[in-house]
Formats: sequence, C-alpha cells, structure tokens
Amino acid sequence: MNLVLELRPPESRFYGSWQERLETVARLRRPDEVHALCEQAHALGVRTILAVLDDTIREALIAFQRWREVEVWAVLPNMFAFIRDLTDLGMVGAARARFLRLTPAAMTRTTLGALGNLGSIRRRDFVTGALLVADMEMAALRGLRVARLLLHPQLTEIALAGGLPTLFTELATRATRQGMEAGIVTHNPVRAATVLGADLTHFPVVIAPCNPRGYKMFPDREACEQLFRSDPGRFFADELTAGGSVPVETALAHVQELGLAGAVLDVRAVEAAYREGGLGVGTATGAV
Repeated sequence: MNLVLELRPPESRFYGSWQERLETVARLRRPDEVHALCEQAHALGVRTILAVLDDTIREALIAFQRWREVEVWAVLPNMFAFIRDLTDLGMVGAARARFLRLTPAAMTRTTLGALGNLGSIRRRDFVTGALLVADMEMAALRGLRVARLLLHPQLTEIALAGGLPTLFTELATRATRQGMEAGIVTHNPVRAATVLGADLTHFPVVIAPCNPRGYKMFPDREACEQLFRSDPGRFFADELTAGGSVPVETALAHVQELGLAGAVLDVRAVEAAYREGGLGVGTATGAV
C-alpha cells in the first residue's frame, strides 16, 4: 500500500481546542518544523506528499526534495488563502496578488490565456475563473518536482454538484502539457464517476473518504465501496480514521482489505504513529 502525507496550511484545519490550534499553527508556520514532519512521515514509509501549497510548505518541500526522493501531488488552488484574499482585497485584488508572484514569462502566458477567454471572464464563468486561478498557482510551482495536479476539493464539490466535467478534463489537459498527471480529491466519488463517465480514466488517482464507519462517505459507505472494488488501483483512502475514532492500524487494515492503492495520512496520524514507533501494519510503499 502506498502511503501519502497530507500537508495544508495549519490554520485551515479543525482543532479540538483553541490552545491546540494556537500551538499547532505556530509550530507548522516554520519550514523547519514542516521539514521535520516530512522526515517523520518518510521514516514511516511515506513516499508521496499531497500538498495545498503556501510559502511555508513550498519552502519546506523544496528543501525536502533535495534530500529525499519523494513525489509531490499539488492541490490547486489554495482556497484558504484565496478566500482570505477575496475578503481583504476583493476579486481583482486577489487575482492581482497571484499574478504578481509570477515570473515575467508566466505573466505573459497567463495574460495571453486570459485574453482568449475574455467573454467567459466577463460572464464570471465558474470553470474559466477556477482554471485561471489554478493556472496562476500552477505557474508558481517553480522549484518543486510535482508529479500530479489535483483540484482543491471545495472547487471539486461545486463542479460535481453543477455537473461540470469540463473543469476536470481541462485540468487534466493542462497537467499533461506540463508533463504531469491529474487526480481528483472528493467526498463523493460516486458522483464523480457519474459526472465524468469514461473520462474518469484520465485520472489515475482519486482520493476519497474510506473508513469502517462510513464517515464522510457519500452517498453512503456501501455505494462508495462498490465503486472502490470496481477499480481499486485508482482509489486512495482519505479520512481513514473517521475523525480520530478509528485507530490508524485498524483503518489501514480496512483499506488493505478493500485492496485500494493507498491511504492518505494527516499530520496527527503521522506524529502519533512516529511517537509509537511505527504504523503497526505491513505496508508496501512506493510511488504510483
């Protein structure tokens, strides 16, 4: 089984108490602490990192990839930062902030691409806007070796609810142009299979909740597991501890029983397993 570490800005996570939030955010705002977390995950057998990127995580991963052979799967865009910028700066200001982070060459490519979609931009077309933001963040990935691109799950769920397969197929096209593959992160893989149909084959990785309690598995556990069994090598388990109510060992055993390609471990699971000396299950690791 392939093990994946999930990294995202610490302030975007849910915490059991305000004190835990303050301590964790302060700690994981330091690149050296994120680097240390990656080392712990690597010691447990993790060879892939699923990351919503901010400056701290990007800096830590660039340094970590110099030291370790790990794949990075980038989740775009960073919706926590984008929503914050929308609130503080407005739509134009949020877009401008991302544009100014680009290199001159990337600015030119982004401008030319936007000029070709002026009509859709004026209409505030959801797919065009989402792809424009993703394009700008994709252009800012310089320095990282990224193997796969995945749309942020907040955009994914909106697109699936609206029946908009174009957002996913266009992302896959962009990934291919960059020499990467595309993936999907969703809480409703059954809906994703319905919306995408045969195009689901263009996404070798689909990350979705999978746990013995049916936690966050939509529309229900039975339907999700039926889909998983139809093509287990495509699916990676997320939310495997059901919000911390299932021990990691039990959760991983459940994933193995279903034959899924791998499992995504969050920060808490990695730190707890490292303290306890391992994951306690036999897991074959490697990139896919």
